Amino acid sequence: MEKTPTWDFLTVTVCRIDPTETCFNWFPGNLSEDDIKSLEQNGILIPILLQVVPGKKYRIIDGFKRISWLTSNNTASDQKQQETPIPCFILPESMPEREATNIRLETLSTSSDNFSGIQIGRVLKQFQDSDFTTEEIAAQVLPRLGLKPSARLVRQLLDLHNVLKTMTLPESLLQLGSEDLLPLLKFSQSALPDLAALSERMEVGGKKWRNLLQVLDEVSRLREISANEVLKLPEILEIIGRSSLQAPVRYRLLKQQLDTWRYPELSDLRQRFEQGRQRLNLSPRITLESDPYFENDDLTLSFKIRSVQELRKHLKVLANTSPFLAC
Repeated sequence: MEKTPTWDFLTVTVCRIDPTETCFNWFPGNLSEDDIKSLEQNGILIPILLQVVPGKKYRIIDGFKRISWLTSNNTASDQKQQETPIPCFILPESMPEREATNIRLETLSTSSDNFSGIQIGRVLKQFQDSDFTTEEIAAQVLPRLGLKPSARLVRQLLDLHNVLKTMTLPESLLQLGSEDLLPLLKFSQSALPDLAALSERMEVGGKKWRNLLQVLDEVSRLREISANEVLKLPEILEIIGRSSLQAPVRYRLLKQQLDTWRYPELSDLRQRFEQGRQRLNLSPRITLESDPYFENDDLTLSFKIRSVQELRKHLKVLANTSPFLAC
């Protein structure tokens, strides 16, 4: 980033930096191990970016993680910590908020694509409050956050921010990306606390979480009841409430139950096929599969063998069960 003529370069002590000014701390977290090693060995190589604020203090524009690490990992006394000199670029107090916000954006790595949807929503709201238009945010901000430039996406993310900002969110939702959070917009405000609790209980994200929300929404519409009413049905409560289940098993059972309600005819076909397969009493090393959606009558038979003798044994078993297969 090019240093403009309006910036100053100064050495500022920690005590002159206002720690309560955190509006530009968009993505809180810890430094990487490589950054920590660099600080331990070389100190601050890239100056912290500050702006003058009233009261002869400075607010941080960029460098929150480094300042936090320096002040929390320093073995010196509190007084010496406060007097620690830090190299800084200083933006003038007269700089408009819009320009300061744009400069903060330029400090982000273009390769960053691991921001949570909650964090992205807060950032977009700050740009909106700084008088950036939806089109400007789409073109300038979204690519920096690893997202495709889309005015529609900006509006959706801002809607999501407004919907979730009043809620106390579990860590499971705070870590999800924007793609995983946007499906929440399908649901009513009253359903969101139950969905947040579901997220915490299920411990899933990505495609699995999105698929779960999709089928939940479809079941809700099919039954003409709200999503939170679906989640309070006895079958769902029994699955969610079983503490002995591991997360992958709980997800599979819940998804199966929702699919049964969403596709009752398909579920009935699968159940009848499974009952017929069990009646065949096939060896564990022989599997019989149908088309997942029963769109044709083809069956797939596969078996594992270690020898020709085992193959002959399998074929003999299948010859004896062929009348059942014909049914």
